Amino acid sequence: MVGQPEFAEGTLRELLLAIRGGFVLYRPVLVELTNLPRVSNSTLDHTITLVQSIEWSTPRALEYERHRAVILGPNTALASADVPITVGRSRRCDVRVGNESVSKVHCAFYANRDGSVDLVDSGARNGTFVDGLPIEPGQRRALWPGVHIALGDAVFVFLDPATLRQLARLTS
Repeated sequence: MVGQPEFAEGTLRELLLAIRGGFVLYRPVLVELTNLPRVSNSTLDHTITLVQSIEWSTPRALEYERHRAVILGPNTALASADVPITVGRSRRCDVRVGNESVSKVHCAFYANRDGSVDLVDSGARNGTFVDGLPIEPGQRRALWPGVHIALGDAVFVFLDPATLRQLARLTS
């Protein structure tokens, strides 16, 4: 479609403005949180509260608007549950993270047919954590909008397309 906004990678604010301008997002997004240690009172406060409604997420979206946002995989409507989206330092990964505490192939995301997303640790040396709880290698963990994911020392917030569309409507 001619004139449709594009988004490959940028800040959360840029993504929200692209969605507001007509960009159609099919895949979930990771928002990289910088300068935030994996285990802290701040992180625990955020993760406990993030399971609440979108109204709470609005201030967090403003707080995180300058942070890097990355779409998990190709932004197509044809997501396959059988094809993982790999995350790590390796050039072979679908999403690259430039943090030495992240393994070459750290974890994988799986889109389920019902629209939910699971995270699987790939045996990473520094572990994968969902809201502070470790995932055993090979174990699938269901994700929800606003959950904190730690890959070694790299911390992210997971956001689904529906939540991002709601946040985009509130963005000016």
